[in-house]
Amino acid sequence: MAKLSLLDLAFILFESNATPLHISGLVLFKPKPEQGDFAERLYQNLMSHPQVKSPFDRTVKLGLTHWPKWQRVHTVDLNYHVRRSMLPKPGNQQQLLELAARIHSYPLDRSRPLWEIWIVDGLENGDVAVLLKLHHAIADGVRATKIFTASCSEDPNDMSFVPFWNQSEAPDACEKPDQSSLLSSLFNPSLWQKQAKTSVALAKLVSRLALNAVDLAPTKLKIPFTAPRTPFNASPDKARILSLVNLPASRFVQIAKMTGTTVNDVALTISDMALQKYLRVHNWKEQKPLVALMPINIRGRTSTEEGCNKMTLGLVELGRSNQAPLKRLRTIRSSTDGIKQEALSLSPDAYYQYAIGVNAMSLLAGRLGLQGYLPPATNMLISNVPSSKKPLYLMGARLSEMYPISLLLPGQSLNITVLSYAGDLHFGLVCCRRSLPGFETISDYLIQALDDLEEAAMTHLSQVLLEQMYPQEEEPQAPTQQYH
Repeated sequence: MAKLSLLDLAFILFESNATPLHISGLVLFKPKPEQGDFAERLYQNLMSHPQVKSPFDRTVKLGLTHWPKWQRVHTVDLNYHVRRSMLPKPGNQQQLLELAARIHSYPLDRSRPLWEIWIVDGLENGDVAVLLKLHHAIADGVRATKIFTASCSEDPNDMSFVPFWNQSEAPDACEKPDQSSLLSSLFNPSLWQKQAKTSVALAKLVSRLALNAVDLAPTKLKIPFTAPRTPFNASPDKARILSLVNLPASRFVQIAKMTGTTVNDVALTISDMALQKYLRVHNWKEQKPLVALMPINIRGRTSTEEGCNKMTLGLVELGRSNQAPLKRLRTIRSSTDGIKQEALSLSPDAYYQYAIGVNAMSLLAGRLGLQGYLPPATNMLISNVPSSKKPLYLMGARLSEMYPISLLLPGQSLNITVLSYAGDLHFGLVCCRRSLPGFETISDYLIQALDDLEEAAMTHLSQVLLEQMYPQEEEPQAPTQQYH
């Protein structure tokens, strides 16, 4: 068996019926006309691979005498984990979103391995949808995307197919055997040596934040529990609602090049612009900037924590309500730079533990219904997940769209996750069904925000080029009058 990391365990302990902590992905395939009933053939192919490998044959084993661990089950019932569904006519996108939202709303069965896959047929345009649902303790967004796309191919003529649970080697395998008891783990000398080194860096990090709080040493890092309380901080109900947006990645890349920022900065900026407009439309006036919780991939960095989730969580201060688009982008760029330059460069392990502590307090307050007594640490979760830059195919059908559907944390009613695939950015927005009236308009605001930011960047670039081409001549100085 393999023990759960601290972060993996948090996704188990803080889960409730109202806040199930799994992630999903909604994938659309375009079968060729000659492929016949693609949904049925895909289902039969999935069911013909009964061998299930780690971590998809595991359940969580909790106990008083050992650290929580993954435990292998002898038989995985594919009839339970692999589902089929048919949309009624007309089979439009709204019906698909309603079905996906209902599937995403209920928690996974803890007595079984923590995953499901749904094949949805009956779409009016002939597409076939696949919804993959994984507990966050099994995978973060990056790992979950790799798990699914590993079953696909870049060759449209490749008809071979191996389900993700049957692959010979799970991508980015997260499990390491652990036979130690809880007591022996606590008295492991190497563990305490590593922790001693990390604690020094952690003390430096906390000191920086403390000095910044009293204006003695400015830092770009966001001081925790200083976010404004907004409608995005309502306690979520179990029911979810979804909204999807697909935007060309080339526009984000162009803006990033023109402004010296990154695609992630641009995505954060248009999300902030869209959310600020939503608040204005609903007569919510807030002067303090919103604060986003942003997962940060730490694969390849030093980490004392092993587990299925290879990430930490950063607090990113966004722009003020009245900021112009380019100034907002620069503000957000400074905020993301602060995490990379001042936190992760100091010690990834120290920042990992700091982020776990801050977010554990926030999650605990939300889990116990105490968020009204504790200032919010963040307002919503916004994440960015990379995927294949080339088009993918499954049994000859082209994967046309891939939307992330993420979780709602306790005390938060909104999540925005962006997934880049084959030249597009796919935005998946998840909301508590009763918390945000007119939630669907945020998708329209995202499209408008990208237009506004793009226009502002083009205007600024044009002004810079004009100044370079036609530099202003210095005004001639008045001749000095000489007296004789």
